[in-house]
Amino acid sequence: MIVAAVLGTAWGGVDDLISGAEYHVLRPTGPGGCTVVVRETSFFVIGNGEAYAVGRTGVAVGTSGSWAVDDGYRPVAAGTYELSWERDGGFLRVSGTETDPVVRGGWADIDCGW
Repeated sequence: MIVAAVLGTAWGGVDDLISGAEYHVLRPTGPGGCTVVVRETSFFVIGNGEAYAVGRTGVAVGTSGSWAVDDGYRPVAAGTYELSWERDGGFLRVSGTETDPVVRGGWADIDCGW
């Protein structure tokens, strides 16, 4: 199991290096301190992103949503997103540009397990 954990960690690191992964912690936080963390990558001409809900434990369990954008555009890094909170969770919407549109997904329901 230790070997599998080491190999999994190494593979994740190599993947982040190849794809130029960037991580962003979004503000404001939601009810109960729920936080959204976004991972954006770009490989050739496609940008990808995943949003993760991080609760009180500090651990994200599963992806809350994902998207793909034309020409490697990174909407969260560029600030073209909206994050809103309600009593029972949040909603993240990412937007492309006229020349770099979102081609898949573009939103995430944020639920930290209240």
